[in-house]
Amino acid sequence: MSTLAVRPALPQDEVFLYELYAAIRGPLFALAPITPNQREDLLRMQFRAQLSSYTQQFPNSCYHVVLLDSKPVGRLWVAPGDGAFLLVDIAIHPSLQSKGLGTVLIQRLQQEAQNLKLPIRSTVDRFNPGSLKFHQRLGFQIVREDLLEYYMEWRPAPLL
Repeated sequence: MSTLAVRPALPQDEVFLYELYAAIRGPLFALAPITPNQREDLLRMQFRAQLSSYTQQFPNSCYHVVLLDSKPVGRLWVAPGDGAFLLVDIAIHPSLQSKGLGTVLIQRLQQEAQNLKLPIRSTVDRFNPGSLKFHQRLGFQIVREDLLEYYMEWRPAPLL
């Protein structure tokens, strides 16, 4: 039986977190007419920009490393919002996707949100149909959209 856990991200996790980012985002650049060094530089720059952006946008957020049997396999970034949880980011290494790990993490967050009677909000890139299906399967609804993103929300069940 495997154990799925989260812990706060530490400075020494940066190597893993970059490798996770590159594993997820790298394929987007596979056909770009750039050298491997340029690809690496671009991925590192985008990784640092995303980290900086999330840290500034969500100063009270919790950035976690996801562990499967004590081995880092993903990340989970959650922030307290205005009467809601904000699911800033969730990522599982591509080699372990579609095994239910993300589902378990979101269901745990949903249980916490249910207990506190708070919704969970998330944004999904319009060009990421897998993430959209994942959110919808877990009960998230599109509450609005723009040219780039779907703005989604999960609401706790009303008390009977």
